[in-house]
Amino acid sequence: MENSEKINENLYIPRKCSFTNRILTSKDHSSVQLPIGTIENTTSYNGNFEIFSLCGNLRKQGRADEALNILIEKTDSITYLLFKKKKE
Repeated sequence: MENSEKINENLYIPRKCSFTNRILTSKDHSSVQLPIGTIENTTSYNGNFEIFSLCGNLRKQGRADEALNILIEKTDSITYLLFKKKKE
């Protein structure tokens, strides 16, 4: 809820899974939040990072690594060429 000055007054703001958009409840003890660093070239880290939250159901299914690769590709935080083999 926001007040008249547009300041958020909620005591608890639930997180959402970055891949499935499920709400991460307080009882979801297997959910994780991962900061992934942004890389400018192929070698230098510039100090910025993106935070990805993954729900426990996604991790239970064994799809967390696939979801993380898709999220990283969408946000361009790491060059996708680091993940796939170069075609020569």
